[in-house]
Amino acid sequence: MSFETSSWAVGRFGDRADFVRQQLVTSLLEAMGNAQDAQRWSRSDKRFPYGQTMMTRRYEALVEGFRNEPGFQMVKPYGSPHHLVVLDGNLLLPFRYGEDDTTPITEARVTDGRISALARELFTRYGPAASYRQLTLEDEAELAEVRPTLAGLPDDTRLVPVAYAGNAQAGLLRLYWGEAELIDEFGRLRWHHYEPIPLLTAHTATLLPAQPGTATRFDHGAVPDLGLSPRESQRTAVAGGDERP
Repeated sequence: MSFETSSWAVGRFGDRADFVRQQLVTSLLEAMGNAQDAQRWSRSDKRFPYGQTMMTRRYEALVEGFRNEPGFQMVKPYGSPHHLVVLDGNLLLPFRYGEDDTTPITEARVTDGRISALARELFTRYGPAASYRQLTLEDEAELAEVRPTLAGLPDDTRLVPVAYAGNAQAGLLRLYWGEAELIDEFGRLRWHHYEPIPLLTAHTATLLPAQPGTATRFDHGAVPDLGLSPRESQRTAVAGGDERP
């Protein structure tokens, strides 16, 4: 992978685009390490400790990494225990798109099931113009609760999906960012722009041990939601495993 910072990244973050890219790596490596430690210390053959820790720490690590940067802002959506980072008007949304390093980023989904009302609102309001519009009365009721929190963000806020692949055994395997359109209720995306973020950078000097094709998939436990929707059916789905928005 090239270490050159793209014109897209510079357009979003200016002169500190390279720093932002490197800090994303540092923060998500830290979150992944914390999740792997939780799994090891649990001595459990289930992936609940890893999944629950990663679900929480991926947001916290981004907040910790960018807290002292100019243009930093936090938003805590209604019904969510997590804070999202806004930097220079860019809302960073980390999510896992795969468990191994073979899943194409073009097949990324932000959820394993039906997308939450909040995730839909983030893509609709702050992502590229989308062709997908299909809301139920239940969706509208949830959005009515979500919107007051998001109303504090400027209208020109732009969503930056940060998609990673990884698992409890191999760690962080792939990392991408860009801009994408939500195309259906199951969280499928149409990328308007995406690019890989190298996991080995001059800043981190860290090379993850897994090589392409060596990651081991696992399917232990239910896959929890992002935790950003108050819907009861989604809350009860958070039983263990890794996480999706």
